[in-house]
Amino acid sequence: MDVRFSGQALHCQLGRTELERLVSGRAVDLVVALPRHHAFRVSIRPSVMTAERGGWQLDSDPTGIWVTVPRAELEQLGQTTTFAERLLHDFPVTSDANLQLILEVIPDSAPAERSVLEITPQLDLAE
Repeated sequence: MDVRFSGQALHCQLGRTELERLVSGRAVDLVVALPRHHAFRVSIRPSVMTAERGGWQLDSDPTGIWVTVPRAELEQLGQTTTFAERLLHDFPVTSDANLQLILEVIPDSAPAERSVLEITPQLDLAE
């Protein structure tokens, strides 16, 4: 899984194998080792609950981010092998701000093993 942070967005790219793992009920994790024996984890896990019943969830603490996605919506991904497919979901983080999750499944022709965590700082336009 590749993970990128940009502005108020969390972009997660999954391969077909990772999607199959999620659809089968297991989580997919990216763990980035940090200095002093620390690590940061991004974990995506499936939920049997539908979106209407709270299947989408976002949780975080200083050690990572945990995203729960309804399994029924995950099962809709991966229908093609030539085009990337996406799920988008907005999570409210404050009364006037959202974090957008972009969950993308990439075509089979892409590399199978990836582990990239890219953080892009948001430009401060007030300067």
